[in-house]
Amino acid sequence: MRILDRYILRSFMFNNLLSLGVLLGIYILLDVVINFDKFTPKDPALHLSGLAVFFRMMADMADFYFYQSFLYFQLVSPVWPILGAGFTMFRMTRHNELSAMLASGVSLYRVAAPLILCAVLLSLVVILNQELVIPQIADKLLRSHDETHTTITRNDPLYFVKDRDNSLLIALRYNPDAKPPTMTDVRIILRDADGAPVGRILAPTAYWEEDYKEHNISQGGRWVLENARQIDDKSSNAGTAVAEKVETAYRPYTSLSPKQLDFIYSKKAVEFLSSTEIARLASNSPEANRPAFQKIMNIRFIQPIMNIIMLLIGIPFLLTREPGRLVVNMFYCIVALAICFVTTFVFFQMSGTVPFQVGSFTFASYLLAWVPVMLFFPVAAVMLSWIKT
Repeated sequence: MRILDRYILRSFMFNNLLSLGVLLGIYILLDVVINFDKFTPKDPALHLSGLAVFFRMMADMADFYFYQSFLYFQLVSPVWPILGAGFTMFRMTRHNELSAMLASGVSLYRVAAPLILCAVLLSLVVILNQELVIPQIADKLLRSHDETHTTITRNDPLYFVKDRDNSLLIALRYNPDAKPPTMTDVRIILRDADGAPVGRILAPTAYWEEDYKEHNISQGGRWVLENARQIDDKSSNAGTAVAEKVETAYRPYTSLSPKQLDFIYSKKAVEFLSSTEIARLASNSPEANRPAFQKIMNIRFIQPIMNIIMLLIGIPFLLTREPGRLVVNMFYCIVALAICFVTTFVFFQMSGTVPFQVGSFTFASYLLAWVPVMLFFPVAAVMLSWIKT
């Protein structure tokens, strides 16, 4: 690597870190302004003085935003490489460094190459953050502002949740935060392929066994139903015995794991999982839920590509042989990237779960998320070819 490459990379990384700090600072500051009152301790039994309340609030905010910053980093990832490149080009133009490079015969493509290489490496950091860091702190990210030092116990009911074998799960209380997650007053309605009830399983309690193995082969997790009764509705209609006492009933291959239930009731929770966990959920989920998982997986793959494409679109505006036009070009760059960003957002939202049809062909709707890549990659290639070197 030559001295010029090292100099550009060093300048670009400094400006990237600066832009990242600015974006995260603005993001956190706005959130603090809006939710400042939620950090106030509300437990009257604490008897805190004014100064103690202040330090308690500062500790709560530090604990909350430390973990949230990893999520904010993911959210601003499309913007901060472009911002860092803009700062770098503006500084080099202001100090006539770009003019000196051109005068010495250095091509503008030679200047852009370290920026593009660094942007690709930064995209890898974004992927690692999504796949390795965020899944480890998902429970921290799901907290609201007033839950920093509070152990939240949820007891949500589950009503007619469909499993992959067409059965329906009902539980009057479901606590996913317990160790292990538990259900109370459980009823499982067994159905045939046509949806007609054929039996029931009733249990006062059930708990989730995470690492279940059968014959030393991992089966994932399973719900263990304690003191369950299985009722055969077909036998009931025939006038024979209807119930059989079962000491413990197992459902080892159920797709309704706690993570699957989190997906059903809070899709945001699933977005914090790694791609491997999402793929596992998709393979074990009912058919109706799989397009939503496929959408999440596709968007995760597309977003880093779009980050690089947006940088490629922005670079031609920033690499100019006329320093006096840099400010005007930066305005055009903002407009072009805004169009790219809004278009990407719209197509990401349009890629839902309902298939769309083009002529006689039917496509899964999550394929709409690829439209921005197909639209803007040729645009980026054409704009790079227009750079006057």
